[in-house]
Amino acid sequence: MEKIAIIDMGSNSIRFLVLEIADNRSYTLLYQEKETIRLGVGLAQSGYISADGIKRALNSLKMYRHIMSVMGVNKCLAVATAAVRSAKNGREFLETIKQETHIHMEVITGEREAYLGYLGVINTIRERDFLLFDLGGASIEMTLVRQGKPEKSISLPMGAVTLTERFQLQNTVHMDTLQACQKYIRKKLLTVPWLHNINIPLIGIGGTARTFAKMDQKATNYEFSKIHNYQLSLSRFTDIYEQVTTRTHANRKKIPGLSGDRVDIIVAGATVLKEVFALTASKEMIIGGCGLREGLFYEYYAQYFQLPSPQIENILEFSITNFIGTLGSAVHRIHCKQVTRLTLQLFDQLQPLHRYGRRARTLLMTAARLHDVGKTINFYNHARHSAFMIGHAPLYGLTHREQLIAGFIAGFHHGISRKTLIAYRYAQMADADDWIMIRKLSTLLALADASDLTYEQVVQDFSITIQDDIVVLVITSAPDSVHEAADYAMKQYIKQFKKEFHMSLVLIWK
Repeated sequence: MEKIAIIDMGSNSIRFLVLEIADNRSYTLLYQEKETIRLGVGLAQSGYISADGIKRALNSLKMYRHIMSVMGVNKCLAVATAAVRSAKNGREFLETIKQETHIHMEVITGEREAYLGYLGVINTIRERDFLLFDLGGASIEMTLVRQGKPEKSISLPMGAVTLTERFQLQNTVHMDTLQACQKYIRKKLLTVPWLHNINIPLIGIGGTARTFAKMDQKATNYEFSKIHNYQLSLSRFTDIYEQVTTRTHANRKKIPGLSGDRVDIIVAGATVLKEVFALTASKEMIIGGCGLREGLFYEYYAQYFQLPSPQIENILEFSITNFIGTLGSAVHRIHCKQVTRLTLQLFDQLQPLHRYGRRARTLLMTAARLHDVGKTINFYNHARHSAFMIGHAPLYGLTHREQLIAGFIAGFHHGISRKTLIAYRYAQMADADDWIMIRKLSTLLALADASDLTYEQVVQDFSITIQDDIVVLVITSAPDSVHEAADYAMKQYIKQFKKEFHMSLVLIWK
């Protein structure tokens, strides 16, 4: 077992994570902290990190050092970005940190910062072609990704804090000042020819992107408060941008989702985003909650286990396996593997009947593998607990809606129940067609789960024949096995099968 701390000291804030890597290769986030330290304040004018900024950073780092000691952290990865690498007193500042906190902090280049952000995103979001940008307090890193691989990358020395100071955007913004800022940003971006009219999604990491997601979620009454992988259209961005840039400082504070420590720098950050949208001709921004810190972790994880690459090939498979690995013995892994195999057999052989494709199969697979995770909360009503846990688990490679649908499929694996619907607040995020699919797929999961009622893996295979309005399910059982309990359990879902598929189901054991 290994406990690792990660510190990311940026121009606006400092972030601290503690993760635990278990002997079974699963990892868990144990602790997270963020402080606003504003190292970038005054940097553009003086070239130096201010004494106040240094004091704020040291106070945070001393607290982190104490937490590491209390939690028994074995390894600390600490990096500093744009403010420190551009400050004239940056090296002196790092030496002070080492002397007063015993934390060795590495200043990373803009190129490495972009690469680590890429690792954090490519391992947690399914997109393959996108422009990744990380807008910080003093710089913006951008990476063009095609077919999942980084093609081009650049770091430009402009960020939310430094632009705010340069154009005095803290308070009420005048149109001529805003236009001057826009012109300055556009001129910087135009020096990057590979940005022009790429017309692919943006993926934004950093505080400004996350704040836009929070404001949009509040404005649209989006009930699912998860930020990572939230999708924001250009039209929705434009609506919020108009609010942010036309309100007085006092009225900006009233915008739901805009935190008080970002009110003064949001105009500059928003203006950068607007110009990136315009130059790239992108129509959508996906917000990444994972970035540089997660990239550092995946890089370390790959080295720790001597993996060939820190880039994960199948991020959904990896995250499901990791989640299961963190749950202990409450989840019967052999049973879940058996149920998943048989559920997918039913899905594949009934495809002419339900006509769902590969993505639906993926959601069903996710639900089947995790259908019993609710037992870690309470055995009773565990299907409902599973629905909630799957919906909120750190699963990557699914959209918000897909993850909730997978949770609902699992939530009905003991039969379709209004109690589950009433107990689960996100029901309206699935539309009417989704609910038809959920009911059908949960019926297949329920049948497969019933076939392993005794956890003995009695069933070897399913074979289906569709004749007129009858589905004949031939069940091959293991030699010398007793299948009466499984047969009884499966027959409880014959009525539900007919209701959902409008076909009679006949079970034949062989």
